[in-house]
Amino acid sequence: MHVVHRRNGEERTLVAHAEPVDSLRSRVGGLVRLALRDDYGLVFEFGSVGNHRASTVATPLALDVVWTENGEVTNVARLPRWTGRARGTGDRVFEFSGGVVQNVRPGDELVTSQAQSSRSTE
Repeated sequence: MHVVHRRNGEERTLVAHAEPVDSLRSRVGGLVRLALRDDYGLVFEFGSVGNHRASTVATPLALDVVWTENGEVTNVARLPRWTGRARGTGDRVFEFSGGVVQNVRPGDELVTSQAQSSRSTE
């Protein structure tokens, strides 16, 4: 799957490859792939809206983290490597390599899709 960013009727593919995270093993494997690829993301699905934390403590990667509720961005955090911490509210949390979501902000839409979307500029 890939992650699509939408704002004001325009959309662009944010990353071409994203994988769901449902265990510590898939999280660790996903972080390894994030370190190797800029065009990659992790998706944490929750059964309901809640307050969820993100951290790069003991992680040698800078991460961009996005919380969404029903696809709408509620919070965006840029976490430095080794020491970053943030919280946000949503039913989904996305993690990307640092610098990937520089144009994403609350109120935008972030969704996963199976079909490749065309890139457009903002």
